[in-house]
Amino acid sequence: MKVASRSSVFLWMTVGVLAISTSPILIRVAAMPALALAFWRCLIGAAVLAPFASRRQVGWLDRAELARLAASGVFLAVHFALWNASLGLTTVAAATTLVSCAPLFVGLGSVFLGEPPSGRAWAGIVLATAGAVVIGAGDAAGFGGGTDALWGDVLAFAGALAMAAYLLLGRVARQRLPVSTYAASVYGVAAAVLLPACLLTGASLGGYQATAWLALAGVVVGPQLLGHTVFNSLLASVSASVVAVVMLLEPVIATVLAWWLFDELPGPSLWAGAPMVLAGVWLATTGSRRM
Repeated sequence: MKVASRSSVFLWMTVGVLAISTSPILIRVAAMPALALAFWRCLIGAAVLAPFASRRQVGWLDRAELARLAASGVFLAVHFALWNASLGLTTVAAATTLVSCAPLFVGLGSVFLGEPPSGRAWAGIVLATAGAVVIGAGDAAGFGGGTDALWGDVLAFAGALAMAAYLLLGRVARQRLPVSTYAASVYGVAAAVLLPACLLTGASLGGYQATAWLALAGVVVGPQLLGHTVFNSLLASVSASVVAVVMLLEPVIATVLAWWLFDELPGPSLWAGAPMVLAGVWLATTGSRRM
């Protein structure tokens, strides 16, 4: 890869990780039911990108590729639903940390895609994930845990599994589709999955205050379009393992924002875990087999 292209990749990685780091803050402000918020962000994201998508390109895909594209949307819906719900039960630091454990599962899954991480990248994945666990464990202990927090941790960890599946499927699908077409498709599928889930569970789709809708708009513009869409674009030139481990910066940035805005004061574990996360991200990105 040329130096200019490498610089561009790192620039967009920075934009993407900063955008997704605002997600837990905006979700807290919106205070919508988890399924309703997930539905609206996916539906609006699909609507924004639809004019730039090509139906003809989707038509070129065979049944197996269409199935992978649909599965990617389903896993994205599951990820958003679990992730949104976890933020109502546990702290921002614990939720963002546990949902960011996806690199472990992505690293294992990438082996089956013929893209096993290098030894250096594996070391980065392990170190960054260990740092994320240090942050989350310390935060949970500081707040005393409890049943609700435990369920929030479980939901966030399950969200990490869904995110890993989403990234791995996206890595394959993005080889045939431009980012606008791929993202509009998976967001549309996710919205289609979430709508009946909202109706069946009684999650209200309207009647919220202006603050909630403004926060939702922020989620769509920031985490959705400048976050997930940017990472979708990067999947065409960067392995899923690298994208996943870069996203481990989210708990560090989100924890600082929650400290500033919600007075969720991080304990010493943040300062112990954050350098491990940053060092792990550096090892994984510089040790990737393909950049």
